[in-house]
Amino acid sequence: MLSASRYAVCPSSVFAMSLQELLRDRRDEILTRFIGEVERKGLAPPGLSPSVLADHIPLFLDEISDELSAGSEARLSMDAADVTSTARQHGEQRWNVGYDVEALVREYGVLHHVILQTARYAGAPLSAEEADSLSQYLNVGIAAALAEYVSSRDEEAKKRQSDLQFLTEAGELLGSSLDLPSTLARLARVLVPRLADFCVVQLDGAPAEEAAILDVNAPRADLLRELVKTFPLPIGQNRHVEVIRNGKALLVDATQDELLAAMAQSPEHLALLRRLRARSWLVVPLKIKTSAFGTMTLGRGESSRPFEPDEVVLVEDLARRAAAAVDNARLYELSKAERARAEGAARAKDEFVATISHELRTPLNVIIGWVRLLRSGTLPEDRREQALAVVERNANAQSQLVADLLDISRAITGSIRLDPAQVDLGNVIDLVVEDARLALEAKRMKLSVEVTAEDTVLRGDGERLKQVVANLLLNSIKFTPKGGEISLKLRRVDSELELTLADTGIGIAPDFLPYVFETFRQSDSRSTRTHGGLGLGLSIVKHLVELHGGRIEASSAGPGAGATFVVRLPISPVISTTVGIGRLPATAPQHSALSRPEVLAGRSVLVVDDEPDARALLRVVLESCRMTVLDAASAPTALAILERERVDLLVSDIGMPEEDGYALIKRVRALANEEKASVPAVALTAFARNEDRTRALLEGFNFHMTKPVEPAELVLALADLATGL
Repeated sequence: MLSASRYAVCPSSVFAMSLQELLRDRRDEILTRFIGEVERKGLAPPGLSPSVLADHIPLFLDEISDELSAGSEARLSMDAADVTSTARQHGEQRWNVGYDVEALVREYGVLHHVILQTARYAGAPLSAEEADSLSQYLNVGIAAALAEYVSSRDEEAKKRQSDLQFLTEAGELLGSSLDLPSTLARLARVLVPRLADFCVVQLDGAPAEEAAILDVNAPRADLLRELVKTFPLPIGQNRHVEVIRNGKALLVDATQDELLAAMAQSPEHLALLRRLRARSWLVVPLKIKTSAFGTMTLGRGESSRPFEPDEVVLVEDLARRAAAAVDNARLYELSKAERARAEGAARAKDEFVATISHELRTPLNVIIGWVRLLRSGTLPEDRREQALAVVERNANAQSQLVADLLDISRAITGSIRLDPAQVDLGNVIDLVVEDARLALEAKRMKLSVEVTAEDTVLRGDGERLKQVVANLLLNSIKFTPKGGEISLKLRRVDSELELTLADTGIGIAPDFLPYVFETFRQSDSRSTRTHGGLGLGLSIVKHLVELHGGRIEASSAGPGAGATFVVRLPISPVISTTVGIGRLPATAPQHSALSRPEVLAGRSVLVVDDEPDARALLRVVLESCRMTVLDAASAPTALAILERERVDLLVSDIGMPEEDGYALIKRVRALANEEKASVPAVALTAFARNEDRTRALLEGFNFHMTKPVEPAELVLALADLATGL
């Protein structure tokens, strides 16, 4: 800094000079004194350099000097306003470096003082006219500087208010939804076009197709989507990782081709980046505390200005608010997914319990009913063989259901017992096909068997492998319509035996295919399902195949296109031979004597059940009570009989194909004939949960009875209903 004493001279030793000459020739001395006085009085914020303090003062002095040289005193007064431009720039600069209003005004007083002081030391005191002109110029300068200072302050206040309002509205918008894709899309709409020409919002580890993309230019938006799809981190792997790692915003000058080349993952990536024609990118992390989980990439095109520092601060503030909203949406998505899984598991359990109840109670009902008739001694001789055959058939069905349940329980606990031995898989296939011959003939199905392997011997459990083949074949028979075709092929592929079973059945829906081997999962668990069963067969097959060290795959082109199962078994030792056998306790049920109430004699009853054995049992029981029995295998048939015949009582199953018992009773209660619409009805079903009973009564049944039912209890229930007729 220049020393003020260097310019101190005796006033009498210097010739007189004009104000114009003083401002021109003694300008450095004036500036030195001005800076020294400003620092001494503490007007400037700490740390400002002399060059910053001087700022526009030299230009201001030059402009005053130029105006003084223009001519007369009148012109001096008229053109004072010509210095306002520089003064305004000075006022704006003082606002930007942190001056307050008082310091700005005092600064012009300091300037006036040092000019007079310099004139006095130069021995050239100003004339009254010059002093007046100088004051006018300084007053105009003060006014202009203050006006610009206040204007800058007001503009800054307005901008801060606008930014605050923007952040508030953005926060409300982002917080108004807990749906993650919706929140990301809203964030993109907040950014574009308010802060950027285009943006990409990505979460770390999320698929590229879940990124939120928005652009004011539709063609460029398509280019961005191509970038994100082809290169999941479109602005560069290293940049994204850097922002995620350090949690700090990154500003990239996209006009520098060497930077683009450094960010590009390949020449194709570089070509796409160049096609964006961006001016600058701003990559800002989405983070909660110190943990970053995604980025917001904002871009501006070539025709836009680059990002300013205050805009970077604004975007970072927005990113903090957006991160909270996105994190809330992510947590909600996780909680929703967990809740859905828990509800799905509970629903699957309830459906399984209901299904197993139905599948076990149905044969039980038939068995117990026929056994009661046999024990009563009232069954005619010609019906005894029929009764025994029905009992045996249903007992075998129930035995298989229990065996499947035990198998799946052992599979879950890892305690299925394998008895490994040398097994000819070709021979196993022959045995299974022979056992299934009657089922195939009953549905008039064509089965082709092709064994191309010369050596089909492997080490395994013969009975369990027979169970695998049988379950697969019976599954195809079950789900293939009459007249369909099934092919079974066995061949050797390297060190494996490959068994392929394909059918022309109902196929598997794409959304269910991933779950086809899951325990207790069925593609149709409704009460109107056409095919019964517990949904355990394929799950057991998968466990048994894996225990033999193999694997199984299922494929289907969709509903109606059939299904293909491929089993691959290694010709090698089995994986596990752990043992463990579960046993079930036996109980001796109490029997009720069958009564034949007189109130039922001559009454007509309609029995509705899709199981022929169940209808036959009820016919025998009710005919023994001298009732007229009508029966139907489906709800539509039952409704037709009801409208045509006189029916005093109705006994209906719930779980039936196409239309269930609930649908039937609704249609009955809606009949125009009041007498037929009010027929007393009993729901006789294997669905035995409390909610099943409640629903049956709410739908219109008078009684809800669960299978297996004691014939005597059913008769008493019908007698009770008939008493009110």
